[in-house]
Amino acid sequence: MYKPVPQKPEPVDLKAAFLRLLRNQHNEPGYFKVRVRMVWEPFFGKHVADHTRDFLVRNRKLYVYVTNAPLRNQLTMVREGIRTRLNEEFGEAYFEEVVIK
Repeated sequence: MYKPVPQKPEPVDLKAAFLRLLRNQHNEPGYFKVRVRMVWEPFFGKHVADHTRDFLVRNRKLYVYVTNAPLRNQLTMVREGIRTRLNEEFGEAYFEEVVIK
């Protein structure tokens, strides 16, 4: 019986293949956590970055853990702006909500 030869996939540039490998269903939260960590200080300044303890990405929500209570209150008031700015930086509407803790 004749089996057709499977077609080879179209060539993809290395950057696109690497990003597809990094950003699969299992790695996606970690991928966005690292990207947020990379842009956090340039976007929000050294003071905010110094008082930010950690990030967590779960169910398309970004959880930001802050050690300074007044700063936490300020970030809570502008969390919609944080979400918008990060989504614009990433070129897609990934984060649905930002939670400041």
